[in-house]
Amino acid sequence: MDWLATLRRSGGINAIARHLGMAPVDAGAGIAALLPALIGGLRDYCGRSGGGHGGVRALVALLNELGDGDLAAQVMGQGPLRTEPGDTLLNRLFGTSAAAELDNAEHSTDVARDVLEDLLPPLAMLVGGYIAARAAGSGSQGNASASEIGGMLETLQTHDDDRSGSQRKGDGSRS
Repeated sequence: MDWLATLRRSGGINAIARHLGMAPVDAGAGIAALLPALIGGLRDYCGRSGGGHGGVRALVALLNELGDGDLAAQVMGQGPLRTEPGDTLLNRLFGTSAAAELDNAEHSTDVARDVLEDLLPPLAMLVGGYIAARAAGSGSQGNASASEIGGMLETLQTHDDDRSGSQRKGDGSRS
């Protein structure tokens, strides 16, 4: 799944830009730099949670706990954006290594670190909400079939723009 294209088509980049008061082109540049780390963090969480179908179910359970598809709806909405669910998700994905992920993203773009820091929580909410909504549509939060969970697993394992997969250190030290 090409997450960047999905975010563009859905209006997600524009929504984040609107909430943060920045130009969509600037938000898009930062999001492009942050997506590989975020998708990698989601994958790592699945791996730490047992991998395969069980890992995806654990991720979906976490996303449901934080707000399920409403995470994305909050970002896409017109009202004030509370990013606490995004911060909580990032803490669960990266723990203390979030700063290192921001450092890596900062080195791959001209976007300032403070802007990347502002972009990351709503981006996590948006992607997490999309995953939760897709899981709800497939029944993945409950007793979904192996093929339904397999589709979610494929989404989390395939990203056209993610070049960080082979560079990530899967040491399991994140909590």
